[in-house]
Amino acid sequence: MKYKRIRQLAFMLLSLTVVLACKKEQPQMNTEEKDPCDCASEVSADFEIWEGSSQVPNPRQTLTDTTYKDRTVEFRAQEENAEYTWYIGSDVETGQVTWKYFPDQWANQDIPITLVVKKEPNSVCFPEDDGYDSITKTFHISDYWQETTNDVDLGPIEGTYRVKSEHLADSFDVEFYADKNFQGEIMFNIINYDGEGSNCIDQARITGSNYRQVWTTNGTGSLVCDALRGYIHNRLDGVTEMHFSFGSTGPNNPDYYERTYFGRKLN
Repeated sequence: MKYKRIRQLAFMLLSLTVVLACKKEQPQMNTEEKDPCDCASEVSADFEIWEGSSQVPNPRQTLTDTTYKDRTVEFRAQEENAEYTWYIGSDVETGQVTWKYFPDQWANQDIPITLVVKKEPNSVCFPEDDGYDSITKTFHISDYWQETTNDVDLGPIEGTYRVKSEHLADSFDVEFYADKNFQGEIMFNIINYDGEGSNCIDQARITGSNYRQVWTTNGTGSLVCDALRGYIHNRLDGVTEMHFSFGSTGPNNPDYYERTYFGRKLN
C-alpha cells in the first residue's frame, strides 16, 4: 500500500509539472499601447466654405470655392473647442461657424477670408506648437445666375458630361441645361438621364441651385420623367457626381431605381 501511495504522489507531481510547463510555453499577449500622438494634430485654422447657410431654413448647401451672387455663404472652422476670430472684409466675427450675405454688387469679385485660431496646444505631441494659427482663403463670387424674362443661365453647371454607372457596361453622355417654360418657371432639363436614351424636357422643376450643384424633384407619385429626382454636383476635386432616382411609387416598387454616376464635364 505504501508503494502504491508513492506512485500516486509521483504521478500527481508529474502532472503538475506538465501543466506548469504548458502555461510557460503559451504566447504572451501584446500589451504594447498605441501611440497617443497617432491621432493628434497641431492647432489649425483650416476652414471650409459652403454656399448656402445652415441658418437659412431648409438650406441647399455645397462645399465650394465659387458661389452665385446674392447668396449667403457659410464658413466652418475645422478645429474644435477653440477661440475663433474671422476677418471678412471689414467685419470681425467669432464662433466656429459664421456666415455672411453677399448681394449682387459683389459679383465677379474675389473675397479673402481670414481665420485666426487660438487653442491650448498639445505640448506632449507637438512641443513647438504655440497654439496659434492663421489661414486666409479666397473664394470667387460669380455673376451667375443670369435671368431674363424668357430664359435663365445657371453658369458652368450647364453642359455635357461623360459619366459611368454600374448599370451599364460603357460610359455615356448626359446633357443638362435650364430654361423657362411658357409660365416663366425655371425647369430642369436633362438629355439621356438614364443612359438609355430617355430625356426630360420642360417637365422637371429645379428645387435648388448653387454654383456647383443643382437639384430637382417631382415628388413621389409624379409620373413626370419617371418621377426623376436627384442632383448634379461638380465637386471640388474635379469629379462630377450625379445621383438620380426613378419610379413613381417609391423604393418598394420593382420599377424604382437609384443610380449614381461619376464622370467629368466635357463642355
